[in-house]
Amino acid sequence: MSESNTIINELNTFVQTYAARSEFIRTTTAQKINATQAHLLMLLQEENATNATLADRMNLSKPAITKAVKNLVAHGYVLSSPDASDKRSVNYALTPAGIKLARQHEQSHQALHQAIDATIATFTDEQQVTIIHFLKQINQLEDTPS
Repeated sequence: MSESNTIINELNTFVQTYAARSEFIRTTTAQKINATQAHLLMLLQEENATNATLADRMNLSKPAITKAVKNLVAHGYVLSSPDASDKRSVNYALTPAGIKLARQHEQSHQALHQAIDATIATFTDEQQVTIIHFLKQINQLEDTPS
């Protein structure tokens, strides 16, 4: 196998593993939420927020936030109420179950990042610069039809 194929295979394995570890959180009731919803919980743990604020902070559309929050409200993780200053706007806040799940996600998130940091630390500064340069170039590739 060529070096290029080996690199592509290793990148694919990393992406799949990272996604699997960060995509879903299981609560004690085996309730799954996606990564966007988990990130929303973490943001709401910092402070209550409106749909527009969450959309801006996550760089997502307001309808995408509405859809993600709707599931969190349905499962009892988030409360929605009219915003006091603008009745057209909705304010979101965590429930006790949402706070617990947000903390759980934050701990998982930190553990994964600590493991990645430990791996990165095994490389020299020069190697890290090369890795960063490579990843930046990969991230700038545009999808090309095959």
